[in-house]
Amino acid sequence: MSADEIKILLVDDHPVLRQGLRQLITARPGFTVVGEADSGRAVMDLVRATAPHLVLTDIHLPGENGVEITRRILSEFPLIKVLAFSGDSELELVLQALHAGISGYVAKKNGFEELMRAIYVVMDFHLYLSPEIASAVIRDFMKSYRGWKPARIGAGLSERERLLLQLVAAGKRNKEIAGEMTLTVKSVETYRSRLMKKLRCASAAELVRYAIREDIIQA
Repeated sequence: MSADEIKILLVDDHPVLRQGLRQLITARPGFTVVGEADSGRAVMDLVRATAPHLVLTDIHLPGENGVEITRRILSEFPLIKVLAFSGDSELELVLQALHAGISGYVAKKNGFEELMRAIYVVMDFHLYLSPEIASAVIRDFMKSYRGWKPARIGAGLSERERLLLQLVAAGKRNKEIAGEMTLTVKSVETYRSRLMKKLRCASAAELVRYAIREDIIQA
């Protein structure tokens, strides 16, 4: 196994689905499935034994659900990414998962290609939500801030800063942003850090919220 391979642990109570995911994931260069679990009971022992980079889990499982599993994993292994692959996109469940620290939430109905896109995104230290889930989360967020107008901290953004903010808010990875802005990845990282300081944002999620509030992107 290459040192650069992304190690994935599969957690789902449907063996046929796990088998299919294993075959599809391992067919992609740079990925390996290091273990499988059919319930929350076995997850922690497998995490300790296999040291995965990412745990791909359903939300509804026998015993502990995916939200509880996420909390347990991250309390002991905060650097592991947990990605939900679920048939249930109910908003309250998604919000619980996000609060638990999950790195992404993918609707099963959207298929394998979106799942792989989500894996790349979360392993690049970004949050990924299926589009319909992201829309529901943003709508819920906006309800909480209806009638509230923040101070315009970033009113003096340059055109380049506005473009960078738009690309970040669109979920673009640093490599993609570098291509669109004709910059090196290192320069994008520098500009992104400066923008976050200027807008007093501590994360990409806060940049997205700022962009929506200031009508730089549409919810």
